[in-house]
Amino acid sequence: MSYKANMHPKVSQAELQLFRALSAEGLTTGMVTQKPIILKATVPDFCWPEKRKVVYLDGNQVHSSDKQQEKDEEIVELLELQGWDVLRIPYDPPMPEPCLREILAQIKRFLNVDEEE
Repeated sequence: MSYKANMHPKVSQAELQLFRALSAEGLTTGMVTQKPIILKATVPDFCWPEKRKVVYLDGNQVHSSDKQQEKDEEIVELLELQGWDVLRIPYDPPMPEPCLREILAQIKRFLNVDEEE
């Protein structure tokens, strides 16, 4: 198998040149190229690790800006890439009882919990 078969399809000529040099020096054993490394951290509001499910309760006063929504979407994408199911629940504080009941029902559906349990 040639060195090009081991490399990501979108590499520059400089990367190919360096890969050849690394290979000639025996430095490619155990090496991979273009490996994604997740650098962001998140702290979900509620997490069920065994079910790989997380819930974020997003107050509209904080999560309504375009910039925050972009961050939220990126976090969801990164979590889903790691096999997590994500539920983001927007709400307007304060949280009256009917709103609380609806949110609880959403979470039960998300967790596949029978409403009568």
